[in-house]
Amino acid sequence: MELLQQAHDLPVDGVGLLRSEQLILDILDQQHPALWAQERPRELVDRLAEQIRQFAQAFLPRPVFYRSLDLRSHEFQSLLGHPTTPEPNPTLGLHGTFSYQVDPTLFDLELAALRQVQQSRFANVHLILPFVRTVEEFRFCYKRILNAELKQNPNLQVWIMAEVPSVLFLLPDYAQAGVQGISIGSNDLTQLLLGVDRDHAAMSSAYDQRHPAVLRAIQHLIQTARQVGLPCSICGQAPSQYPELVGLLVRWGISSISVSPDAVEQTREAIARAERSLLLEAARQRLI
Repeated sequence: MELLQQAHDLPVDGVGLLRSEQLILDILDQQHPALWAQERPRELVDRLAEQIRQFAQAFLPRPVFYRSLDLRSHEFQSLLGHPTTPEPNPTLGLHGTFSYQVDPTLFDLELAALRQVQQSRFANVHLILPFVRTVEEFRFCYKRILNAELKQNPNLQVWIMAEVPSVLFLLPDYAQAGVQGISIGSNDLTQLLLGVDRDHAAMSSAYDQRHPAVLRAIQHLIQTARQVGLPCSICGQAPSQYPELVGLLVRWGISSISVSPDAVEQTREAIARAERSLLLEAARQRLI
């Protein structure tokens, strides 16, 4: 659990994005999750629950936001049982919550693992749904969350990743459907807004998370979330890679910022500078 060791003692308010893909690699024994789901589902649930439980224990009572699987077809190719049919564009392919609708098996096992963690008396783990394209996809997932009895814990929060541009126009509808918070995925949001494949080396100069279109989209998401009463976080590389963006995020009213462990200190300093600047501006306004 290298990730846990890195983050455990840092001055943070919790875990803003615990990616299941990173977590699950430690327990697969070189076999693809689909093979586990077919041959040893109960053991997969137990192993995953134990991994999540370790984070819940380490950060208690601070929140841990677990993001369910966003498994793209080109990932985990070296593992036994990997699907052999390639997709022409995995980024826009069968992954995220749409893939749960096609086959909910793995998602249901994740929900069972989360329920097991709850039954171990850990109520600080919450759920983020990845790459949500439509409100209908969210409703499908939310129904399965209810069926898995996760809402027996009244404190459970169900968030979505805001990384598909459609969320820009549908956030009030998501809030009405039951979404309790959003986490902006700046990486996917950037490539989908700009039409740039971030894995295409020849296009790297066009992939810019500081592009005006990206910044305006992030600002819109933050401010709309505030209007509809939802907390709004951000993950992805933007805050870590470009600390100067932190000031903008604070000014726009971001609720929290999730960064990799190695960027925690510089991000905390950037947040403190931005908050001091806002306080000074407010004080000057009162004197005018």
